[in-house]
Amino acid sequence: MQLIKEINNFGDARRMILQTMIQLRDGEIEVSRGMAIAASMKALNDNIQCEINAAKLSLIAHKEGHDFGNIKSMGTRYIK
Repeated sequence: MQLIKEINNFGDARRMILQTMIQLRDGEIEVSRGMAIAASMKALNDNIQCEINAAKLSLIAHKEGHDFGNIKSMGTRYIK
C-alpha cells in the first residue's frame, strides 16, 4: 500500500482515514496512534461541517431578503 505523505485536499484526507483503518486492522500502527489520527480527522470534519452550515444559512437568509455577502472559497480550501 502506498502511504499518503502529504494531504493537499479533502480527497487525500479521506484516503488517509481509510489507510489508517487498514493499517490498524493489519497491526501496522498502534491503536493510540490511530486514535490520535482519528481525533485530528474529527476536528477537520467539524470544520468542514461548519463551512457547510454557513453556506446553508447564507442561502436561506438570501431567500428571505437578507444579504451577508458572498461566501468564497467554500470547499476549495487546500490543507497544508
